[in-house]
Amino acid sequence: MSINQTQTLSRALAILDCFDVDNPQLGVREIARRTQISRSTVGRLLGTLQAAGVLSQDPVTRGYMLGSKVLAWSAIYTGGLDIRSKARSAMEELHRDTRETVSLYILDGIERMCVERIESPESLRMTTRIGERMPIHIEASGKVFLAFVSLELRKQIISQVSKKYMPSVTQSRAELLADLERINSQGYALSRGERVAGASCISAPIFDATGKVVAAITLSGPTIRLTDDKVSEYATRVMAAAAQVSQAMGFNPSAKPKPSA
Repeated sequence: MSINQTQTLSRALAILDCFDVDNPQLGVREIARRTQISRSTVGRLLGTLQAAGVLSQDPVTRGYMLGSKVLAWSAIYTGGLDIRSKARSAMEELHRDTRETVSLYILDGIERMCVERIESPESLRMTTRIGERMPIHIEASGKVFLAFVSLELRKQIISQVSKKYMPSVTQSRAELLADLERINSQGYALSRGERVAGASCISAPIFDATGKVVAAITLSGPTIRLTDDKVSEYATRVMAAAAQVSQAMGFNPSAKPKPSA
């Protein structure tokens, strides 16, 4: 690949990275501002991406959004995640027993990504979009990953998180590390209102055959329903569901989980 081709690819990826849950539609000017690429170059690349089906354009606003090809790629990616099929039964059982939203997360760099969910039938419920990425240092489902990796990797990830999400870091490094040790010791994480006010989450780790944490199963709902008594009951259920999936992944429950490298 030539230098020009590499530069074009890097710019196209930078454009695609501008889109997120909060900004699903963007115009040429905003994309140029975010990427620091000239408007003429951005316009040319947007046209190419649109022609390929990677982006689409709203005929009214003239703004761009992710196209159908991205959805096809997403289906291929999530369809290949063996963890989803192996976790579904345990998630459904947990959902029936609690009537709260149950989600499955995997680690994606220094973020966590929801790859499966079953929403609560209650009118007041917590929702998570499949494919949504969130910081790893906030909420139970993120901290579970950090709690079961090696101390060296944990500190490395926290350092990266601090640089990228500094405005949203609500705990000091020492407080976060102490929290993670507590999570590791008790086997599950609990968070209350860390990302969404009035929301509580309970999460437990899923291990593969090598003892590496590969996913997290999370129960979430309004704090008014997830009382202390309910948390005590549901934490046991969440850990049992995670253990069931871990066994399906080949993990030996009698073996102590090894810290992920």
